[in-house]
Amino acid sequence: MSLTEKATIARTTTNGHHQQHHRKMVISEEESPQQFALRIKNMVTNGLQALAISVAARHGVFEVMKSPKTSYEIAQEAGLKERYVRELLHSFVVSRIVEMNPDKNTYHIAPQHLPFLTGKHSLAGMTCLVPMLCEGYSQVNECFKIDGPSGVSYDQYPGFQEFMDHMSNMMHNQTLLSDFVPSVDGLEKRLESGISVLDIGCGRARAPLILAQRFPHSNFYGIDISVDAVATAQKEASRKGLKNTTFLVKDAASLPSEWSEKFDFVTAFDCIHDQAEPEAVLRESKRVLKSDGVFSMLELAVSSHPWKNIGNPRALDGYVISMFHCMPVSLYMEGKGLGTMWGKENILETLSQIGFRDVKVHKCKDMFNFHYVCRKEINEI
Repeated sequence: MSLTEKATIARTTTNGHHQQHHRKMVISEEESPQQFALRIKNMVTNGLQALAISVAARHGVFEVMKSPKTSYEIAQEAGLKERYVRELLHSFVVSRIVEMNPDKNTYHIAPQHLPFLTGKHSLAGMTCLVPMLCEGYSQVNECFKIDGPSGVSYDQYPGFQEFMDHMSNMMHNQTLLSDFVPSVDGLEKRLESGISVLDIGCGRARAPLILAQRFPHSNFYGIDISVDAVATAQKEASRKGLKNTTFLVKDAASLPSEWSEKFDFVTAFDCIHDQAEPEAVLRESKRVLKSDGVFSMLELAVSSHPWKNIGNPRALDGYVISMFHCMPVSLYMEGKGLGTMWGKENILETLSQIGFRDVKVHKCKDMFNFHYVCRKEINEI
C-alpha cells in the first residue's frame, strides 16, 4: 500500500474528536471579509510584481543601476529598448523597489537593497520561477480534466534548467562547503583523502563542480535525464580543467549493474520528489553505495500534513510549485507524482522501507530544506 493510500485511509477513519481537532488547526485566524479580500488582492499584486522583477533580472537591468541614471542610460547600458525599460522602472518606483529623482528623471536602487537584487546572493532571480511555471500553465489546466492528459513533459518547461541552475548556484555557493559537507560526520576528511561520489539528478551539476574543485583527490559522477543539462555540465568541467568529474545521461531508477557498491557517498539535491519511480531511485541509490556508504538528500522543509504547514513560508509556494511542475512531470512519465510537498513524515517512512539506517535530519542554513543523512548497513547486499 502506498503512502498516499495510507494517508487517505488515516484521514477517512479518524474519529470525530480528532477530525474536530484538525479542523481547528486548519482554520486561520479570524479576519473580516474586507481583510480577506485585501489579502487576495495583495497575492495578485505580488505575483504581478514578481513578473516585473523577473524581466529585470533576466535582462540585467538591476546590474546597471548601481548609481543614479536616466531610463535612456539604463536602457543603453543593458542593451534594451528605452520605452519598455521606462515602464518597467515606473512599476518599480510605485512598488518601492527603485527610487526616482523627479527633477533629474533618474532612477537608482538604495545601496542597502542592492545585495538582494544583484550579485551572487541576489534574490531577484528567484522570481523567474513564476514565468517558468507559467510555461506549462495551459497544459496543467488540461490535466485537471477527467479526459485530459496525465501530466506535462519536461519539454514544456524550456526555462526549467536555467532557473534551477540559478537556484543551485545561489544555494550551493552559500552553503555546500560551509554547511552541507560539515553536517555529514567525517565527510570532509574522506573527501580530502579521496572517495567516489554520485549525484542523482545533477542538472547542470553546480554541486559536483564545486566539490570537485575543493576536493581534487575525490571522483565525482553526476547523472541526469536532460541531455542539455549534462552537456552543459561537461563543458563547464572542461572549462575549469577538472579531471575528476564524469557527467552522464542516465535514468536514476535503473543504474548500471556494474555500479553495485561503487560509491562511498550518494547525493540527491531536491530531486527525489520529481522522480517517476522515487522508491526505485532510492533502492538504486542504496545498491550502488559501498558497505556502510552514506546517502544524503535535500528535500523541502515541510510536513506531509497540510495543517501542520500553516505559517510555514516554504509551504506557501510549495503546493503551487508542485501542482504546476513537480507533480505533472512525474505523472507524465506514468510515475507516482509525489510532488514537492511529500514532506518529512512520508520521507522518513520511505527511507525506512527502503532499508536505510541511522537516519538523521538536519535543518539547512538555506532555510528551504531539510538535509536527510542515512547509511547503508555494513555488509548489506
